[in-house]
Amino acid sequence: MITVTDLREHVLTAAEKYDLPLSVKQADTLTNHLAIYANRGQSRQVHLTDAEFGALVGLASGEDAKETGRRICRTEHTIKSHRRALYKKLGAKSGPHAVLLAIGLGLLHAPKPRTEADAR
Repeated sequence: MITVTDLREHVLTAAEKYDLPLSVKQADTLTNHLAIYANRGQSRQVHLTDAEFGALVGLASGEDAKETGRRICRTEHTIKSHRRALYKKLGAKSGPHAVLLAIGLGLLHAPKPRTEADAR
């Protein structure tokens, strides 16, 4: 199963391979649309804006609001607003709870656990 982070990397790699001018913001938008399309048919659908999805990816990646803001060209205050909207849409009480719910809805995919064999 591919994670949203992996999907984003594939989008950026394909853009570079085919010499397509694609900003990080455009890559995040495209990744968001691809992830939503791939997860159609889920029992509960949550529609996120591109900025809310960017905030969700930031939460899942362990970014603080300032780092996420720099990545998606928004202010720290705006990211905090997007996070509040995200929590409301998902019914989450915190960032980790939002990530867990998003994984359950198929918006994000949890990475496979690493084993000792992976470390070698």
